[in-house]
Amino acid sequence: MILEHKRISNHVILPIFYDMDPSHVWKQIGSIAKAFARHQKTQSLKKVKAWREALADVANLAGMVLQNQADG
Repeated sequence: MILEHKRISNHVILPIFYDMDPSHVWKQIGSIAKAFARHQKTQSLKKVKAWREALADVANLAGMVLQNQADG
C-alpha cells in the first residue's frame, strides 16, 4: 500500500534496512525466502507475488542500512 500511495501522490519513500543487506531483500534470500515459503502455504499466489514485487521495488530505492550494534 505504501508503494501504491507513492505512485499516486509522488511522496518520497525512505526504506530502512535494519540489520539486513538490501540485496537480500531484492534477491529475497535467507529469512525473507523462508517467510515467503510460509506465506505461500496460507495466502493466494497472487497476493504473495504482489508482496514479492513490492519488496523488490523497495529494495531498489535509495535507503538507509542500519546494523544491529550493541551501542544502539
